[in-house]
Amino acid sequence: MLSFRIILVEPEHPHNVGFVARAMRCNALPDLHIVYDSRTTVMDESYHTAHSSKDVLENAKVTSTLEEALSGCAFAVAFSRRRYDSVLPHVLLPALCPKLPREGKVALVFGRESKGLTIEEIEHCALICEIPVPGLMSMNLAQAVAVSSYELCRAGLLSGSGERDDRAPLVSGQVEKADLSQIESFLGFIQANLTDRYQKLPWTEASVRGLLQRFQPTRFEMDAIFGLARSLAKSSARSEKNDHI
Repeated sequence: MLSFRIILVEPEHPHNVGFVARAMRCNALPDLHIVYDSRTTVMDESYHTAHSSKDVLENAKVTSTLEEALSGCAFAVAFSRRRYDSVLPHVLLPALCPKLPREGKVALVFGRESKGLTIEEIEHCALICEIPVPGLMSMNLAQAVAVSSYELCRAGLLSGSGERDDRAPLVSGQVEKADLSQIESFLGFIQANLTDRYQKLPWTEASVRGLLQRFQPTRFEMDAIFGLARSLAKSSARSEKNDHI
């Protein structure tokens, strides 16, 4: 079974740690390790930005070295946009997932906001991953964790599909396709309300029928179109009546 650990190496801004916890909570990633050189607990300020994610911070492990944080992991990925002269393979984030092992705990290692990871820290990992962005800057720490976590989710490597079980189901008409009887009923109404000019064109009904079948509207959408047509027909009838007064 494949699982993941997020490791933050000496994060400099406590609010970023809270935002990281929130990103992890959104992606069902509970395992957070933080490397602090002189601190033994998560700072109080981090809880201010950890909306609905305080459990991630409460269960976070604080260590004094990266080696300790990596304990229990079978594979580690260093996230960095800097190019180092290293023998480690370099991969862009969209191509990361196929490079990961099929089982074991994988550590995703993120560095300091100001200067990232050192080459010594990177060489504790098996792979260097870069999040490709067109600008010259790199992402904020919390943004980097969120984007990387979502890539794992998108690849189906995290528990669950991302769909919530507590959401009310969609109204059936919003997802069911309109059947041909609905379309024919609509066409009959349109044909009955066309002006003489269009009633004399034999291709009008066939054209609209083909268009609707190609678009494959849902029952909800077909009802909306039908309602709009009825409203326009009533407006036209009222206007014509007023013209004769």
